[in-house]
Amino acid sequence: MLHLAQRTNRCTVLGPGTRAVLWVQGCMLRCPGCIAPETLPFKGGIEVRVDVLAEEIIALSNIEGITFSGGEPMAQAAALCALVDRIRAHSDLSFLSYTGLTIEDIFVTGTSAQREFLKRLDILIDGPYVRKRHTDLRWRGSDNQRVHFLTNRYRYLTSQVNDRGFRIEFEMPADGSIRWMGIPPVGFKAAVLNGLQALGIDLIKGDKK
Repeated sequence: MLHLAQRTNRCTVLGPGTRAVLWVQGCMLRCPGCIAPETLPFKGGIEVRVDVLAEEIIALSNIEGITFSGGEPMAQAAALCALVDRIRAHSDLSFLSYTGLTIEDIFVTGTSAQREFLKRLDILIDGPYVRKRHTDLRWRGSDNQRVHFLTNRYRYLTSQVNDRGFRIEFEMPADGSIRWMGIPPVGFKAAVLNGLQALGIDLIKGDKK
């Protein structure tokens, strides 16, 4: 079973190309100023079976990979390993994960499941979110975070990872709410909430911390 805060089938701002994104529920790190505080408690969200989720992702069209965010993906590393293995048995999708840990932490003091999860990733973006270092660097929330290309698949993007510019994407689920994805500038949430609430629209936040 995998415990998810939410998911989307199409996102272009949390990794290379068009990707499905899974935000896991629960994080042990509690970074001050976390961009996605609703994903921190280990209670809440929904539980999904790995085999069912894998089939749904394999059936998606026109995506090139999956991004894992949260919450803290390393807190559910064993389930994510099982998910990646099931998907890779049937497709050539790529895998990117965020973590508030560092890659050094995982190799030295991490669990065996966390180290196995690293072996399955094409890209790891590591490091805790630091509010005072909030950034507009591509795919990152604060400038201490690093992009690690763990396979050769995306190494051609090495020169682009320090590109700047906030990239936000919106989608509207069937319930009529609006979901936003990406790394926002400071003050974004309050400004958008105020504007949408004035129009009578609810906002669902979907992003990384």
